[in-house]
Amino acid sequence: KDGKLGLLLDYKHYNQDTQYFSHRITTRDDNVHNARLMVKIKETDSLIDPLDFRFRDGRHEACRGDNTWKPVTFVGMCFLCPQESGLELNERDIQSMEFVHLVRDWEIDFPSIVLTYKPDDGKPLYNRIKVMTNHFGGIQSQCAVQPTFDRQRNKDQYASNIATKLNAKLSTIYDKAVSWTTESDGSSGGEGGLPWVGEAPTLVIGVGMVHGMGYSSKSVVTAYFCLDSGCMRLSNSCFVQRKSDIISEGVMKDIIKVSIEHYIIENNHGPERILFYRDGMSDGHFPRANDEIASLRAAAEEQLQSPIPITFVICQSQQLGFRMVPSVQTFNNRGKPNTNCLSGTMLECGPNSFYLIAQGGMKGTSKPVKYIVHLNENLNPTGRHSGLTMQNLISCTNQMSWNYPSASKAVRELPMIKYAKKLGNQVLGSLMCLEAGCHWFGKGIKLVCPPEDTGNEEETRPYLELRNAEGAIIDPEHRQHNIVDMPFRNHLAA
Repeated sequence: KDGKLGLLLDYKHYNQDTQYFSHRITTRDDNVHNARLMVKIKETDSLIDPLDFRFRDGRHEACRGDNTWKPVTFVGMCFLCPQESGLELNERDIQSMEFVHLVRDWEIDFPSIVLTYKPDDGKPLYNRIKVMTNHFGGIQSQCAVQPTFDRQRNKDQYASNIATKLNAKLSTIYDKAVSWTTESDGSSGGEGGLPWVGEAPTLVIGVGMVHGMGYSSKSVVTAYFCLDSGCMRLSNSCFVQRKSDIISEGVMKDIIKVSIEHYIIENNHGPERILFYRDGMSDGHFPRANDEIASLRAAAEEQLQSPIPITFVICQSQQLGFRMVPSVQTFNNRGKPNTNCLSGTMLECGPNSFYLIAQGGMKGTSKPVKYIVHLNENLNPTGRHSGLTMQNLISCTNQMSWNYPSASKAVRELPMIKYAKKLGNQVLGSLMCLEAGCHWFGKGIKLVCPPEDTGNEEETRPYLELRNAEGAIIDPEHRQHNIVDMPFRNHLAA
């Protein structure tokens, strides 16, 4: 009415007087009445609540006292005033009316997560849910599939898996729940957390890159970084750059800046060393890794006001060209031969590189990931802390693969790399909408891509332009390069 939406609350759940009413009516004699919208039917003089009335299969039906739906003949609508001995008001009695409950008064502002219950595990419905929540709502979502739950022998395990995912998706600086913790071996001087990582404040960063297909001129660089020594609490940043396999200087500096800022917010102190995992770099680009390290080092020193040691590890998970199989026949607890390498199998391939199978294959042959140590300034022990030897790096990387917050199993790639690629693909799929401009909760959002010939690399970096409801640019002096940073959603701080 008059551009406003009203709510009719369920009388079975909202039975207080103020919640029961739907309208505030002024009659022609200038009296004001609190009333509820009702339905009149031919079969009885009793009024039917609208929530007990429906139109189905070409006929009207009403739910009677025995909870069965029976066909009825619809007469019209009226208003009931229960506080006035059941006074019944019709349209001819009404001078004006207004809603008691407006939709805007009952809207939930920025829900943190949406739970959806699916009747099947079909892909189209799943994709629709994710598009609606990620692109149109900008919020997390968690799906539960009824048939999958029904066929579980241990239904508590299914519920536990859902809870594990919720812990990861709802993690903020205020809600720090994790499904499990990791304690390092006391003999190594550890004080909790993963081996070596838990011995001293360590910032662990994983970076992944995805590229647009065909003539697309953009690459998406996404970073996930660990906020705790167990590498279970993660935060992220995401940037768009010109299409390239090398991270630009500006993007690398922003990644380190955001990572250190979030680490300090979480721990109240800065890191003393950095362990950096770089995915997606081929052998031919190894010399260019020195440029990325130089940008990394400069940004860290600028943020912390002092230099810190850096370990730079290159991860290669695609097109390795071979598989690993056991060299010695082993048998499982059922007496059947193991045709695949077990989780944690490692194969050294030189003084500075190794292959690791963190996730043992159930069928087929296992696919390893190659790790190449391009720079290691943490090799030598410092004080009571052990150095990052090759064995310590292998142990740390293997155990890190088991700390995947979304599931209680190891993943083939490091969780930070896996999450980074997933987020990068989501952003890449949204670039067309962002470049065209879109509206989100009263804010205008547009990805501005300056022409490449208008200035240097920093001046031509893509950035988000935010406008308020009146169309004015929010903070015109600041260019927001971080695609996933939403400054007007401060309650989701992490």
